[in-house]
Amino acid sequence: MLDDKSASVRSFKSMVASNNISRVANLFLSITVALSALTLFFKDSEVVVIPEQNYFGELTIQGDKANQNYQQAWAYSVSTLIGNINSQNIDFVKKIMMKMLSPQLQVEIEPMLDKQAEMIKMRDIRQVFIADDLIHEPETDLITIWGQKITFIGGEPKADTKWSYEFKITARNGRPKITHLDQYPGTPRKRKQAMEARGDAEPGTLESQPYYDSELEIGVLEAAKDLKVKEQQESN
Repeated sequence: MLDDKSASVRSFKSMVASNNISRVANLFLSITVALSALTLFFKDSEVVVIPEQNYFGELTIQGDKANQNYQQAWAYSVSTLIGNINSQNIDFVKKIMMKMLSPQLQVEIEPMLDKQAEMIKMRDIRQVFIADDLIHEPETDLITIWGQKITFIGGEPKADTKWSYEFKITARNGRPKITHLDQYPGTPRKRKQAMEARGDAEPGTLESQPYYDSELEIGVLEAAKDLKVKEQQESN
């Protein structure tokens, strides 16, 4: 009887030890997957790690072709990144964006991002973007995120408008690459009017537009005007 009891105790202890080992192994496996995902994004690698994304479903890549969930998830993330900028994070945002842009867009957009960053720092401009919804055109893979954008200058709200960000996103070695990036006031149904007002091509002949928020430039001019008035008042 004692031998049977001792054997049972040993068996139970072995089971507990085995369970603990399994937990530790699973923990290290999770850490390895997370580190692999980070390595994939920040370094050149042919390893592809595809996690389960709670909001958009499973993200999959076949060659350079990413599924709809992958494109939508990254479009949402990028719109949130570039829509919420201020003097403290603009350099970080620019660094991340340059990693994600296609070579053509890097050449087109970097000078404008530099100019935008200087304005934001100089006038203490802050943008807040709250996404409302998105639409994906399967025939063109064009994704538009729209929502409310608020622009602050010196801590005071200067503009509150509906705003849309437009993307085309592919995959390169498992990493997202933005091949088209545009933005305009209003919701996606206002896109045609916005393009006509700017003299752009029809949606069927879509070309990448440099990312630059003209609203910021207007905001800077307003801030400069306010500053001039304030200086005149102080001098009097």
